[in-house]
Amino acid sequence: MKGIQYAELANLNEEQLHKQIAENRARLTALSFQKTIGQLENHAQIKTIKRDIARIETALNGRKTKAK
Repeated sequence: MKGIQYAELANLNEEQLHKQIAENRARLTALSFQKTIGQLENHAQIKTIKRDIARIETALNGRKTKAK
């Protein structure tokens, strides 16, 4: 599973970025639950989604500092 590239985030507006964060957090919750009950096959997905969330939050923070 390949994560989101930072360059792809430049094409999205803030609303879309917030939506992506919400979707990724929901996926992360589902994967964490699967891990707990022993059904998760690819544990690297959790790490990838966490990094995607961090990239999106970094893009949002960068836009806030540019706006000031």
